[in-house]
Amino acid sequence: MATTQRDYYEVLGVPRAADEGEVKRAFRRLARELHPDVSEAPDAQERFREVVEAYEVLSKRETRELYDRFGHAGLRGGGFTPTQFDFGSLNDLFAAFFGDDLFGVGSRARSRGADLGVQIEIELAEAASGTKREVPFPVAVTCATCNGSGAASGTSPVTCGTCGGSGRLQRVSRSAFGEFVRSQTCPACRGVGQQIEDPCPACSGDGRTVEERKLEVEIPPGIHDGQQIRISG
Repeated sequence: MATTQRDYYEVLGVPRAADEGEVKRAFRRLARELHPDVSEAPDAQERFREVVEAYEVLSKRETRELYDRFGHAGLRGGGFTPTQFDFGSLNDLFAAFFGDDLFGVGSRARSRGADLGVQIEIELAEAASGTKREVPFPVAVTCATCNGSGAASGTSPVTCGTCGGSGRLQRVSRSAFGEFVRSQTCPACRGVGQQIEDPCPACSGDGRTVEERKLEVEIPPGIHDGQQIRISG
């Protein structure tokens, strides 16, 4: 059953006449703002659940019409059950609803790599005057053996038999109030739409391998013990 009794339009901060685009933009903004990994507000988790639930209802024509006509009681009678989230990353959340991440990148795109941390030891004199160091770091690159496909030589990825290549699964439930369609990322292919039956031995089917590269880092004069230098790219 629906968990919140607040007006869903009020939760998202949109008028009752809001179109699909307005509802989506409001949800994206509030999800970024209230996600427990981002917000330090004591009620962030509860408000985040309300926002997710409100979007689930107002983003689908069937549930929105049911809510507009009969309110929360109509949703309960129609068998609506809010999705339960484990508060994973924002990208996972946006992929679940939109098929993309919070920046609008398609689910087939590679996600942003994790930050790397490297410790460097320098002499006291170098800390005072500044110096340069070549820092080794691992980087994922396209597998040269399979050209990034992840499949062994002479083979190709095949269409996922679970989702038919769409990368999404839909579940339809019926009630006296109509049909409800729920969509989720295909667990078999993880949203890619393809599966690899014979993985490339060089990259184990990932399509990428790890190699070591070096970057020259300039250490400014006056740096102190434990200070961090952040380099983007």
